[in-house]
Amino acid sequence: MDYPVLLFALLALEIATRAVLEIRERRVTQLRGGVLALLRLIPLLNDIVPLPESRREVPEDRFVEEHEKAHRELKHGILRNLLKVILLCLAVGFLLFLVVRLGLPWWQSVLWLHLVAIPFKLFFHWSCWGQEFEADNYAYKKLGKKMAKDAMRELVAREIPYTPLFALFYREHPTAALRSQRLLNR
Repeated sequence: MDYPVLLFALLALEIATRAVLEIRERRVTQLRGGVLALLRLIPLLNDIVPLPESRREVPEDRFVEEHEKAHRELKHGILRNLLKVILLCLAVGFLLFLVVRLGLPWWQSVLWLHLVAIPFKLFFHWSCWGQEFEADNYAYKKLGKKMAKDAMRELVAREIPYTPLFALFYREHPTAALRSQRLLNR
């Protein structure tokens, strides 16, 4: 099998997909992407460049305190780290398979790993989103609808308004608008 040809075709498809996602995001949100938008198009670099989440720091209020308390009580940090370790072990195993079994050069192996990791990264973000929704629900039950509504309004005002699809690709937290909608519209 001609691995380099397939590899470069998949990398080109990834770049095109990310470009479409960036253009869609810019049109929907009417925000400028800047240098970060270009960096997110480059394979491997888009795994390293962080996406800014807030315009301003979110103040510590009772809702945030209860939200963070929920993360501690529900052991979300341990669960996230356990999932990271499992995914890291899978990545190392796949990398070793590519280098040792298939005899691919290291640079090709790293690029293959990057491509194969994309669905796992989406799964990781999706699982983190579930934990965020769970922590929001915990704080909502403790403090009531009025405080939750005020906290969500403040969070929406301070957050950079990404679309849910874009956020799923680049963030471990769901958008504030999505969190607010899910929490308050029951």
